[in-house]
Amino acid sequence: FDLMLADTQPSCVGGLNNEFIYSGRLDNQMSSYCAIQGLINSLDTLPDETFIRGVLLYDNEETGSESAQGAMSEFTQHTLRRMTRDDYERSVSNSFLVSADMAHGVHPNYSSLHDRDHRPSLLNGGVVVKTNCCNRYATTAFTATLLKEIARLSNVPLQEFSMRNDMPCGTTVGPILSARLGMSTVDIGAPQLSMHSIREMTSTQALEHYIEFFNGFYKNFKQVYESIEH
Repeated sequence: FDLMLADTQPSCVGGLNNEFIYSGRLDNQMSSYCAIQGLINSLDTLPDETFIRGVLLYDNEETGSESAQGAMSEFTQHTLRRMTRDDYERSVSNSFLVSADMAHGVHPNYSSLHDRDHRPSLLNGGVVVKTNCCNRYATTAFTATLLKEIARLSNVPLQEFSMRNDMPCGTTVGPILSARLGMSTVDIGAPQLSMHSIREMTSTQALEHYIEFFNGFYKNFKQVYESIEH
């Protein structure tokens, strides 16, 4: 028999001080919402902007991204080529991609599954920078450095996560797009619990940090990018 469950309860805020969000599909609708909201919030700084700001939202990431509209398809390349025409290669080399998925927070009953020194300890501790030596995440030294400087200018706290080397690691669209486009990429996420269950959990402050980060990213990227030798 195969049993597939679906939560019929609406999303809600709870906790002693209303500090938690309980909802299905936080992974990855929360990243989608925060990226779009951050883009909208940053539009007041558009004058004299020479960089194109955008958000890419993909289908089918949880089943491998190999579809006509997924990250494994040619959709992104075709779209960028139409936008940039003869300057495609130059534009890609001067671009930066933030792969924004969610991140596994530390469950108090299973803290041993995380490396003690490389784990997102708090749901309200800040945006998580995700690194993996086997390229399951696309973060590099350069992209992490740029991201940390943007977060500093945006007053957004960061946490760092790297999976224990004796355990398998999930992945995101980040390595797919980084490899296909040859574009500098960093993997980030907001910390949450019970990922992929019918009822997931994060904190209201994590939502605020995520939106503030994207707002700061769109506003400060050009300044930081041009100040770093790469």
